[in-house]
Amino acid sequence: MKKLFFMGMLALALMMATGCEKSTESPSSEPDTILNALALSNTEAQDAFTAVEELGDAALESRDNGSCPTITSTAPKGSFPNTVTIDFGSGCLSPSGRYHAGKIIIEQSDSMHHAGAVRTTSFTNFYVDSLVMKNGTITLKNEEIDEEGNLTFTRQVSNLAMTSPRGTLVTNALHTRTQVKGGGTPNRHDDAWKITGESQCTVDEEVKFSTLIKDALVLRGDCPFIVAGLEEVTRNGRTVLVNYGDGTCDRIARGTLENGDHIVIVLNRRN
Repeated sequence: MKKLFFMGMLALALMMATGCEKSTESPSSEPDTILNALALSNTEAQDAFTAVEELGDAALESRDNGSCPTITSTAPKGSFPNTVTIDFGSGCLSPSGRYHAGKIIIEQSDSMHHAGAVRTTSFTNFYVDSLVMKNGTITLKNEEIDEEGNLTFTRQVSNLAMTSPRGTLVTNALHTRTQVKGGGTPNRHDDAWKITGESQCTVDEEVKFSTLIKDALVLRGDCPFIVAGLEEVTRNGRTVLVNYGDGTCDRIARGTLENGDHIVIVLNRRN
């Protein structure tokens, strides 16, 4: 069965893209370096979200219970409701070379192919490379077929705490994920998804920012990076616009400040 979500947390920033609540502080005092750091953290968060979803899909579909990770469930494969625990123990590398440790716990009400199905994911000291997810949840819900015939899911991120060398990011977000290609085939490599939405974030309990996806983020099954889309990161009335590209499969995103200055963001591979 193909993965329902080949995108997985653009990882954590995408530490975390999709936004935090706006501040009422004066806009003129915010250093460009802080905005740059927030834009980078946001892209890391998005990467982490996608990585988690892909790992969950792979575990639920394959149930390959090797030495790392070990996979246990409360019901047989294909039976629901079911709770699946993916335990990476003290750590190992994924096939793509990413480091994972700790646990992912998935509670699922039904097959995610069915309208109304809900998957809630929580974490116990789960690592995506140097980023660790400890608290909070990610909830996916199948919202049926949209007016254009596309499979649509909502993704709600609730008080998700992610700690990296940059600090601890707590995110609340609501995204819509729409499959625009590949829904009728079993091969995930022809899939394409679009993500829209916004978020509210806090870094180290002090710095607040928000994000808004201005032009849908695009993910493809044949590319391990977000390939297109625009996301705006706002802090104290100042913004950085992150451009993920023109559809070309590469790991480069670019941020543009209000003064026209640019920063280059190197994206992580999903999963």
